[in-house]
Amino acid sequence: MTITLPLPDRTLSPNARVHWAKLAKAKKLARAMAKRETFRQVGIQKFASYRLVFLWKDTRRHDRDNASASCKAYLDGVADCCQQDDSEWGFDGVRFEIDRERPRLEIHFEVKD
Repeated sequence: MTITLPLPDRTLSPNARVHWAKLAKAKKLARAMAKRETFRQVGIQKFASYRLVFLWKDTRRHDRDNASASCKAYLDGVADCCQQDDSEWGFDGVRFEIDRERPRLEIHFEVKD
């Protein structure tokens, strides 16, 4: 099962140096959007594990650790929608791909039996 979201805002990166209020606002917006989009795209499900697939617009180098960390608010929003603690999910890693026309983040979930 796949949930498609926009690439995380740069302010959500652990390396971003932004004012705490701007960061808090970005986290709140990302979490709410992920919750809404999860419900719209897949409804309420229980998940066992997930993999993050970043589809970038170019071939620049990206750091997998920072990319993953910038998705925390998204994952919290998915967990809010599913009413499930995200600590129950296994993590299947981060993949990088290129899509020049439509850069995005895809979160691939394994549904819990």
